Amino acid sequence: MYNFALQEITEIKGRLKVFKLLMNDACLYDEFEKEIECEGNLKTELLTIATRLHEMADLKTMPPNKFKDITPPKETNKEYEIKTANLRVYLFHEKNTGRIIVCGGKKGTQQADIKHFRRIKKEYFNQKP
Repeated sequence: MYNFALQEITEIKGRLKVFKLLMNDACLYDEFEKEIECEGNLKTELLTIATRLHEMADLKTMPPNKFKDITPPKETNKEYEIKTANLRVYLFHEKNTGRIIVCGGKKGTQQADIKHFRRIKKEYFNQKP
């Protein structure tokens, strides 16, 4: 069981607040960013992700090849995927809070990453009072 906390990304200013999900004081998204930066070949795509996060916070409309609603049928909390050619970032919307980034991944591991994201999201909401 995880101890969850939210950390606002204050650099992203817009109509929606954007947070990183911390699990036992660690952030899967931060670990993902570090991995991509160490590999070096996809750094520009991380900048594209950051731009799309700003656009999302400003509620700008983006096409599904950049920002996609991946919410399963009958799910009440919206799920989203921010996409570049090779990278994916998974987040959800929490009413009265904002958008919460859970994790990132690469195109080739997309299905496993979505399953992992949904398990974490489910546990997060199961722990809510």
